[in-house]
Amino acid sequence: MKLVNSVCTNLFFPESRKSIGYFHEMARFLSGKGIDFIEFYHDGAERGKVGSILSDTGLKGVYIAVIPSKEKKLYLCDEDEGLRNEAVKLFMSCIDEAQDNGICEVMINSGRMGKSEEAGLKNLAESVEKLFNHIERKNYGVKLLMEPCDSRIDAFHLIGPYRRTYDFVKSMHEKGMPLELTMDTAHTAEEGEDFLEALTAVKQFCSQIHFANCYIRDPADEFYGDRHLGFEFPDTEWTYEALAGLFYELEKLYAGDEPLRIGLEVLCRTGNPYAYFEDTWNSLSFLHRNRQR
Repeated sequence: MKLVNSVCTNLFFPESRKSIGYFHEMARFLSGKGIDFIEFYHDGAERGKVGSILSDTGLKGVYIAVIPSKEKKLYLCDEDEGLRNEAVKLFMSCIDEAQDNGICEVMINSGRMGKSEEAGLKNLAESVEKLFNHIERKNYGVKLLMEPCDSRIDAFHLIGPYRRTYDFVKSMHEKGMPLELTMDTAHTAEEGEDFLEALTAVKQFCSQIHFANCYIRDPADEFYGDRHLGFEFPDTEWTYEALAGLFYELEKLYAGDEPLRIGLEVLCRTGNPYAYFEDTWNSLSFLHRNRQR
């Protein structure tokens, strides 16, 4: 496996979303830890400086357009044509921002399921085609990634189950749209699926995954669902030990020099994000042991 390390920074370092100074400080810190990519959304007043900061710190970026889509409840598969068009405009604006800042990857998602799976998939395909047409028309060097979310617990997204995910992405490729996937350990658990089985099924479209955690044993618990828990939380789906076992299997699945980017997606719930990241990073030593930048 050719391992590429990534961090979802809006969760680990929440202040980095608005403050360009904090964003720069965080980027220097993560670059010093041997991180290759950061996955983020930034809508602060000085957002135009993001690209130069990435260049200065030697980091590459993935722009998470999923964040404003969820917040604004604008979905690419929406059955309401007006809202669906607004969603397309939102994602196009994120693609424009990514291009302007030298970010070559943008993460999208399907949005919430409506009444009809068939209609939702048709609407989603048309929306994704508009995004690819926008990229081609503008002659952008931007790649689109789609992250399946859960369809049963929190997000109730159309693209969630891995078989539906596979069929949709395969259909996009057959139409000349090279949509790729980011598979998430927490979302597959929330879907009631085995992560390694799901990843193996969609592997031809997937060279990035998220290490994320969830607690789904007790619906009455405050941490039930997609709460981006740390791997230190007891009785959760993905402990450090579980991730180490998964990594062993990933090395076999992505054998030789096959690249796999692994993004850490954890919400910091302490007062010191840097110390919390250090603790997490040190506990995931298999991601950086004997690794040269």
